[in-house]
Amino acid sequence: MQGFRSATESEVVLAFLRGELDSGRFGDDIKRGLIDAGGLHLVQSPDLGSPEENRAREQALSAARGWRDTELFDGFPQKVEWHHGVLPPDDLERVRFIDYSYWIELSGGSRRPADVLATLQAGTLPRWLTKLGTSWCLEFAAELATAEVVDDLIVMATPGLGELVLLEGHARLTAIFVGGLQRRLTVRAYLGVSEATKRWSCF
Repeated sequence: MQGFRSATESEVVLAFLRGELDSGRFGDDIKRGLIDAGGLHLVQSPDLGSPEENRAREQALSAARGWRDTELFDGFPQKVEWHHGVLPPDDLERVRFIDYSYWIELSGGSRRPADVLATLQAGTLPRWLTKLGTSWCLEFAAELATAEVVDDLIVMATPGLGELVLLEGHARLTAIFVGGLQRRLTVRAYLGVSEATKRWSCF
């Protein structure tokens, strides 16, 4: 992990909340969780040095997404080494989506973001997925076309980085590959490494 620094779990929780705050699907739940835990300032002007704030952010993520042992986090490893840095293009291309029906179908079964554009162009997506909408992929890719940096994906890894699965940032990573931007953009990420990563239900 050349160029990566050690990171704290509190940073990762904050990055997750920020990443989903404006999500069309999860944003309302995140906002409610934050308001119940103390307010939106917990992500808008955070103090990572405050144990009280860190606990409040964990409370918000627990209420919204099941941190850290239910829903999305079912089977999530309890001991994780966290790191933060720029994910090189070759490693970015190895990152798979979570094991979830929407992302499996959107990628044509491969769970590889690089396969989404071809799947969209083939017009073979199931009706239930097209009803949910796919135009956002191209729209978001167009937005990122003028960007230079994409911040703070969250990726889970097995020791040695043999396998990489995305925890947070699916829309951003999809747009990067749909727009063919994976070798132009600088993509920063939190990388979580654990011996128990494969026990996570979404891996």
